[in-house]
Amino acid sequence: MEFSDLYKQTNSNLVSFSPDGKYLAVAVDHRLIIRNSDSPKTIHRVFSCAYDTLPHIEELAWSCDSQFIFTASYAMSRVDVWCLADESWRCSIVDEVSCIENAMWASHGRHILTFSELDLRLSIWSIENADDRRFIQFPKSRVPPVFHPEGDYMAVAQRHDYHDYIGIYNTGSWTMIREIAVETIDLAGLKWSPDGLHLVAWDLAGNFCAVVVNVGGIVKRVYAEDVGLGVRSCEWAPSGQLLALGGYDQRIRMLNHLTWRPLSTLVHKAQGIPSSVDVFNEMEIGQSLAQEARMEARIRTRFDLAQSPAAIRVAHSVDVHRADRKMGVSMLEFCADGELLASVCEGMPNAVWIWKVTDMKLLSVVQTLRAVRVCKWSPVERTLAIATGTPTVYLWKQGEGLILSEFSSATVTVGGLVWNPNGDSLAVLSKGMFMVAFLNE
Repeated sequence: MEFSDLYKQTNSNLVSFSPDGKYLAVAVDHRLIIRNSDSPKTIHRVFSCAYDTLPHIEELAWSCDSQFIFTASYAMSRVDVWCLADESWRCSIVDEVSCIENAMWASHGRHILTFSELDLRLSIWSIENADDRRFIQFPKSRVPPVFHPEGDYMAVAQRHDYHDYIGIYNTGSWTMIREIAVETIDLAGLKWSPDGLHLVAWDLAGNFCAVVVNVGGIVKRVYAEDVGLGVRSCEWAPSGQLLALGGYDQRIRMLNHLTWRPLSTLVHKAQGIPSSVDVFNEMEIGQSLAQEARMEARIRTRFDLAQSPAAIRVAHSVDVHRADRKMGVSMLEFCADGELLASVCEGMPNAVWIWKVTDMKLLSVVQTLRAVRVCKWSPVERTLAIATGTPTVYLWKQGEGLILSEFSSATVTVGGLVWNPNGDSLAVLSKGMFMVAFLNE
């Protein structure tokens, strides 16, 4: 892995590759800087935002065709849209009736959705026609709308008359074509399946309930349990034939697309890991006298294969009677081909669990010295990038084990990772700075 120079950024959440992988957008104070992704030193565009309130830029997002990008200042209740092809073109959205609390692109990249305060309405703005504006009443702003994979439909979580509903809207006319009542106490999330045939909704913490609906609006299955404390995370397999539900009880239910019942339940266990599982333990490497004399701040580490029986460090005991936000399966992600599933469990935050989906068995565990902050699969291959807030990026590859890439500066602490959609590089985010890491062939 080769690293670029360090570049400034003022918000680690505001570094984003364009969908076509050619550009990298970065927020620096009130400026939006567009860099070439293959040569970050080359600046393609610089846009200056008229935001005089801190934080200047609170969000940025690309359109699906990489032609437009918006910046938002929720403190000023304003969204600005910029065009990469025409630097003089500009569109500004200001809601004079109610404050804008959130914004996102619609599926076709020519409309922007904004949520008003107190969940009063969802506004739909056209960036091509200033007079084209639509409204949707009673949205749940903490549950973002989700779009069908083909972009023709939008599902919106709504609440009125003391009940939860899913509104299905046509993205051409923005009219509701179906309203579905769901048996949830307080709907907490929505996701379309990658094949576009089903939509899943799940309930708040404390009530383990997932509702699966087909494209016709028919409720196919209400999967509920009296135990489990609720759904903490949810992820579809790329094929759309498996649905992984991560619970607060440290278990993953793998539901099949035929009966919507669990094919298997994957359990995160600190003890009793089979000898067939590769457990990689990060170990400190002793410093030489010369290194100690130079007072190097960094701690050198390596990974060793743990001897059987291996054990995973537990951060704290889990009270199964409380839906604590610091427990349960906090992260689930399938690799690009759906053969592997990575998970992180809050009760054992120093471990990344990698499961083989075809066998429904644990394949490997990566146990780090510090708690895992982020881990993300490459969008094109079975490569998992992991960061723990140290000057090191860990890459796990099936059949090859772990690769450690360290920065020359010990002051860099990796707090975020963003993959380029083409999979040949990733942005490595640290406090106030970032760099681009290029994967070697």
